[in-house]
Amino acid sequence: MKNFSKKITVLSLIAGAFMSTAAMADNVKVNVNGMVCGFCAQGITKKLTKTDAVEKINVDLESKIVSFSVQKGKTLDDEAIKKLLTEAGYTVVSIQREKP
Repeated sequence: MKNFSKKITVLSLIAGAFMSTAAMADNVKVNVNGMVCGFCAQGITKKLTKTDAVEKINVDLESKIVSFSVQKGKTLDDEAIKKLLTEAGYTVVSIQREKP
């Protein structure tokens, strides 16, 4: 019975660690070519807000960086990000993700 209790404890710790990691939102920074004006920033913001996974969008025209957070419990893979921005008329140079 003691070994069974230890196994349950270990499994609970592993499951808890996995769930807390999965629940954390990604902070995404995308280097984008082709952005030159406020209308570009507005168009990118509009395109990204169409997906329910994205929040807190910031478009920095000077550094050519679009940054946003992916909501907790939601996913948005790199290919989907590339597709959204390519459809909006821009070129994705790189994508970086960070956990908060």
